[in-house]
Parts: sequence; C-alpha cells; structure tokens
Amino acid sequence: MRQKPQGHPERELRRFEFRLDTPLPPHEAWARILDLRAHDRLIPFTHITEGMVPAAELRPGHRFVACTMLPGVGFRGRRLGFNDVMTVEEVEPPTSATEGHARIAKSGKLIHGGVMVSVAPRASGSTVRWVQDFGLARFPAAVGRAAAWIAPRAYRSTLRRLLRG
Repeated sequence: MRQKPQGHPERELRRFEFRLDTPLPPHEAWARILDLRAHDRLIPFTHITEGMVPAAELRPGHRFVACTMLPGVGFRGRRLGFNDVMTVEEVEPPTSATEGHARIAKSGKLIHGGVMVSVAPRASGSTVRWVQDFGLARFPAAVGRAAAWIAPRAYRSTLRRLLRG
C-alpha cells in the first residue's frame, strides 16, 4: 500500500514487511529489537544522539534521533549525513501468552513514515513482524526506488543481528 504522508504531499510512502522467527522468548526478542543502545552499536555510520534507552523505558511520546553520517564524505568542510527523528506513538510489550507491539513515527526532514513492530509468542520462541512505511523528501524518484530495494534488506539484516545479541 502506498499513501501520501502528511507534510510531504508530493512524496509517496513505500511499504515493506517481513517476519523473523527466533528461538528467543517474546520478552527477550522484544528487549533486543527495541533496545536503542543496541541499535547504536550495530547500525553502521549511525548513532543515537538523543533519547537512547533500553526497550523497557520506551513510552508513548518518547522521542529519539538517529544521526547517520557518511565517513569521509562531505562538502566544504561539512560532513554529509541526516537525522532520522522518531517518536514512539504506542508501545505494549509482549507476554509469554500475548503479542506485543510498538508503533513509531518518523518525522525527520529527509525521512518520514513509520514503523510497526510486533513480537508474538509461538511454540518454540517468538515471531517478530516488522512493517515499515517510509518516504524520502528532497530526493529524485530514482533514489526512492533504490531505497525501497535496499531498506528491507538492511532492516532484516540488522534485526537478525539484534536477535543474535
């Protein structure tokens, strides 16, 4: 499904979705997937510059910022990068018997959209479901198409690494 985001009427949101099964119990998978400190350690060229907390401290209204800077790339002495501004809209951790979910809005100048992550118990661990709508402002359509191809692969790889610990 594609939709036009508020504040960026000329840009469409692109959606991707995937599921990952893990032997981890739901509370552990949840803690690893939503631990912003782990994201800071594992995502290349990106650091949480504001609001870095473990999953247990996420609450609706919590704002955090991930700053991505490309090393060695710049213009006129300034490094090339961007801030990915996010706000937790909804968070309900899983239990051993019930699914948990979180909804996070992205509202940066360049990246917008949102993420819905859920963790559901299963017989031998849990299933993580990641659904993301994203849009890129101020970029040609070709860049959006390239990002739509790269993003699901990058997120899936990162989530697998988070689940491995």
